[in-house]
Amino acid sequence: MGDYDFDGANDLEDIENIVYWICWLLMVTITCIIFLNFIIAEASNSYSNVMATLDAQILKERASLIKEAEEMLPRRVKNATMFPQYIVVR
Repeated sequence: MGDYDFDGANDLEDIENIVYWICWLLMVTITCIIFLNFIIAEASNSYSNVMATLDAQILKERASLIKEAEEMLPRRVKNATMFPQYIVVR
């Protein structure tokens, strides 16, 4: 799909030239369909990979934002009841 050399088409007879162009169009069309099908398959695969890890990524970003917000609080506001040294995960 790129640099086409059409010099050989000038040496063909009329019927051969028509067959040449029909074959060329058919091959270019089929190649484009195959490439588009490949692109759609890859996009679908990438989407399914993202959707598989989306919930974990959302929770990770939320925890990161909470940590950042807690680091911005002044020390006098932080106490042991609001900010324990451990987190219970169930």
